[in-house]
Amino acid sequence: MKKTLLFFFIFSTSILLSQKNHTLKSYSFEEAYKLQEKEKRPIVVFFHTNWCKYCFAMKKNTFINKKVVALLNKEFYFISFNAESKDLVNIKDKIFKNKSGIHEIVEVLAFKNNTISYPSTIILSANNTIDEQIDSFLSAKEISKILTTYLSKRPSN
Repeated sequence: MKKTLLFFFIFSTSILLSQKNHTLKSYSFEEAYKLQEKEKRPIVVFFHTNWCKYCFAMKKNTFINKKVVALLNKEFYFISFNAESKDLVNIKDKIFKNKSGIHEIVEVLAFKNNTISYPSTIILSANNTIDEQIDSFLSAKEISKILTTYLSKRPSN
């Protein structure tokens, strides 16, 4: 009986630990900026809506891929943000809010070619400048390539 319980405990713990390693860490804007005070990393922002089928597909396919999760968790701070959120976002004492259905933070970061498209994936440098704006569905293979290329081109610290 003791051996069975010990086996069950070890087995369940290893499953939990392995699942934890493959879970994408997602932060709020405030958390990501706070973390940057300790360790500078680029930020990947994924803007989505509840009605966007391509956004849903990225959440369910792209952002559960083990390679993508490992890359984002290790090298970036990841933010998943609903573009229609009513939440206030406070970045360095500037408050961003929802205006007429679209959040101001989306307008600041995802506005491209006079429009905003969903899904939008934005890469902010460690110094918080917009380096990439991708306004389309990205497969795991595509985003892995984009992130890996980005990391290889950035100046070393």
